[in-house]
Amino acid sequence: KTLTNAIQDATAGMLAFKDAASAGAIGVAAGLSQKQLEGLANAAKNASLALGRDLTDSFNRLIRGVTKAEPELLDELGIILRLENATTKYAVSIGKTREQLNAYERTQAVLNDVLDQAETKFSAIEKLMEKKVI
Repeated sequence: KTLTNAIQDATAGMLAFKDAASAGAIGVAAGLSQKQLEGLANAAKNASLALGRDLTDSFNRLIRGVTKAEPELLDELGIILRLENATTKYAVSIGKTREQLNAYERTQAVLNDVLDQAETKFSAIEKLMEKKVI
């Protein structure tokens, strides 16, 4: 199974191959794993359903917001990124101080915070959609 197909599967096939491949390449270059990219794709699907937004735009905002740590890209999805809070929480979880984090670890801190917020805010829509399908 390719990374692109896995990303498409996480969006229930709603994300075009080209968009999944492009965003996947950006994510991999930033050190994100397939599982993490699938998590962002699923979060984008749920956010787009909950907010009535374009899925491709939501996914691109999540990818770029995480890889570039740009809070303004995430704001429109209702995800409020506070870099200091995200990096401090992650640093404590791995036994470091915020200042000791390297670039990869800072990206992981942002990713974890974004995925946590997306789960909290948008997981209910996924549960509702699963009930409708059954």
